[in-house]
Amino acid sequence: MTNSDSDIIASKPIGEGLDGFRRLFRSTCVSLGISKFQDAPMQVGLFVEATGTNDLMLDLLLALQNLPAARFLRSRNGHKSILRDLFDLGSQADSGDFDVKSVIPLLEGVIGGVSDLEIWNTVFTLVAPPKATTPLIVFNRVILDTPLKSTSGSQHGKEQIHKKLDERILQEVNGCVYNDTKGFYEKYFEGKSWSSTAEQIIRDANLQTIDGRWMGYPNPPSQSAFLEWFWRFQSAFLSRGRSMYYTSYKRSLNGSDCGRQPDLFVAPSGTTKCSGRYNWVDVRVIGELKESVSKNYPDDCEKFDLHKNPDRFIKVIIGYTMMSDEELSLSTYIKEDKHGKYIMFKAEGKTKEEKLCLEDEPIALQYAIVCRGTTCYRAKRLGAENWEFVVKFSWQSDKRRAEGELLRLTKGRGVWGVARLFGYQDLDSIANLRQRLQFGKPRWFPSATSRSISQTQSRTKSIGSKKSRSRSAGLGIGGVTLESSSSGQKRKRHGEVAELHQSTRSRSGSSRRRADITSQVTAEQGGGAEGANKYSVEEPKVTSLMPPRDANDESFDNRIFCCLVVSPPGRAIHEFESVLEFLEVCRDVIKGHRSLYQDGRILHRDVSVNNVTITNAENEEDPRGMLIDLDLAKELGSGPSGARHRTGTMEFMAIEVLKGKAHTYRHDLESFFYVFLWVIIRYGQETDNNLPTKSRLQGWYTGTYDEIARNKTGDMDKKAFKDIVAEFPLQFEGVKHLAEELRYVLFPIQDEALFTGTYGEPKWINSIYDSMVNAFDSAIETYQQ
Repeated sequence: MTNSDSDIIASKPIGEGLDGFRRLFRSTCVSLGISKFQDAPMQVGLFVEATGTNDLMLDLLLALQNLPAARFLRSRNGHKSILRDLFDLGSQADSGDFDVKSVIPLLEGVIGGVSDLEIWNTVFTLVAPPKATTPLIVFNRVILDTPLKSTSGSQHGKEQIHKKLDERILQEVNGCVYNDTKGFYEKYFEGKSWSSTAEQIIRDANLQTIDGRWMGYPNPPSQSAFLEWFWRFQSAFLSRGRSMYYTSYKRSLNGSDCGRQPDLFVAPSGTTKCSGRYNWVDVRVIGELKESVSKNYPDDCEKFDLHKNPDRFIKVIIGYTMMSDEELSLSTYIKEDKHGKYIMFKAEGKTKEEKLCLEDEPIALQYAIVCRGTTCYRAKRLGAENWEFVVKFSWQSDKRRAEGELLRLTKGRGVWGVARLFGYQDLDSIANLRQRLQFGKPRWFPSATSRSISQTQSRTKSIGSKKSRSRSAGLGIGGVTLESSSSGQKRKRHGEVAELHQSTRSRSGSSRRRADITSQVTAEQGGGAEGANKYSVEEPKVTSLMPPRDANDESFDNRIFCCLVVSPPGRAIHEFESVLEFLEVCRDVIKGHRSLYQDGRILHRDVSVNNVTITNAENEEDPRGMLIDLDLAKELGSGPSGARHRTGTMEFMAIEVLKGKAHTYRHDLESFFYVFLWVIIRYGQETDNNLPTKSRLQGWYTGTYDEIARNKTGDMDKKAFKDIVAEFPLQFEGVKHLAEELRYVLFPIQDEALFTGTYGEPKWINSIYDSMVNAFDSAIETYQQ
């Protein structure tokens, strides 16, 4: 704009010349129900999408033509003045040959009350548009972002069928299964306190082989023949153990959403049925009988000839019945007395441990095979009336900054709306568990393509629900093959979750980046230093838990088993007591995310239904909802962690993240929007907490990464989104308009297409947060009235 133009604008001010148009616009917004939004870009965007007409645009152009300055400002198109340009633009608008979106910047300026100079500058841009430029978009691809890895678990209940599960499970365990691992038998079945008893049983059994064949073993080893022999053997020789073998191949076990009938399983001696069924909570080891015949038996990994070495097979069978909880890799950190479950824990800055009593059932846990195994309990001090803490167990990469350290940062930086750290401890590591074992080449399943999805929906359990988790290890008994239960044609489900696989060793959280876990959890237990592999901070090229395909690369993703205690305790987001409470929780979670990002300089990167809690706010300024779980969070400006991968929950993963783009703040907000929709549609029903049979949301966890990205992109389109809100249950009928508003904020139209990228300018960052919070505030105000 020239100096002459500036002088004309200053001498001929707009004054009240556009007030009539502003009144017309605002009255139209009232009729459309969008007047509650004070943010001009938000109002204009919703107005344009709602009306889809040029009428109000024509009124604006006519109002501009009547301004005195329009007759004196020179045209950039060869006309005498800009008045002619406005006439031409008005003719286009009147004829319908006009792009309404091109006037949006002008509308925003007029409604937002910007200066005369800015309004006229926008008019010049509109009537003589410059060459289009690309908006500022951040993080199209950043090499420091850790690759993603998916896990299984989205299907539940009746969805757990071979067609939907087999490929997903293969993809999840691909490269994580090892054949012919040396040292397993020696580590777990020799030199134990019960070894002499097992050897005496073997002598008493008088195992005989003739011509290289074990005479006592059934031939042929059909299921019925094997079980008949096995029960006789158990009755005669296995009564001395703390556990026994059971079968339930004709009836499904209780405690599972989907029926599974294990051929053999180990449970404590004296385990009884309830209503004619055993329960997964009692299962310690699971096994499967197979009809195929082979000479080789792997005792979990290392193969041996059953007929040449029957003693070894029998010792394995005996061993599982005599192993202690720690030898079975059950939780020994979580203890139990007459008051129930508890842990001994040393808080930040304290020198002594104190007893924290745990709720009987976890409030959140992951249902998958290869995952962080996150499990959360509410806890309180002995004698306390109300729950005070959340105790979280998980397996974290030793290359990431510990969640406890990040929570210390949030406190120091004044972050609002995140958990307060009570303390954290490291308990065990993968490096420790791998000691004395020699791993061969991992098993790769050709059908498990790299883009196949098996992403966990980390489900939460309602408080007080029935027991449903077994504490089981793997055991397989075939005709003459012994494999994990996931192999073979008949898939037996692993117990709902294998509780905590760890020893009793622990370390204070202050020494996070070490694979050797040396200090003991309780005062009466000793400790010893263990060696560890050093880690590299170089960004890896592989994208999963498994090592690279190079057989000579013996590296592995070392993980630390951690216990984190935070406050305040909360409920899962789907346990809301009213629509109003749900809306208040959602609003405060967005405010908390903003504070975490802008004040704490930390990006969460794992927003899911399992990472949002409802808190019981004691004061008006306290958050009613809170974002938890900083396992995958990243401090802004920090370098690559060196971790092989990071997991995400596929249902809630942002479209661009599915496409391989680096994670941004907007992707977290998009993920929360999916959580918002998911909770309403799945948990908003009065009686059923499952997705509708033909819900469009099933497309958010079914297929490849690219297919899910396409499904979500299609669902976020204005017309298709109406099918999403059509699934809202009756009690959320009044929230449909809010859902539409949030969709527009997150997915505006750019270049005539749905925009899923991220703007990096501070004003746009603030605008998206403001718009989402204001939308929730307006909906909350409506429900309060």
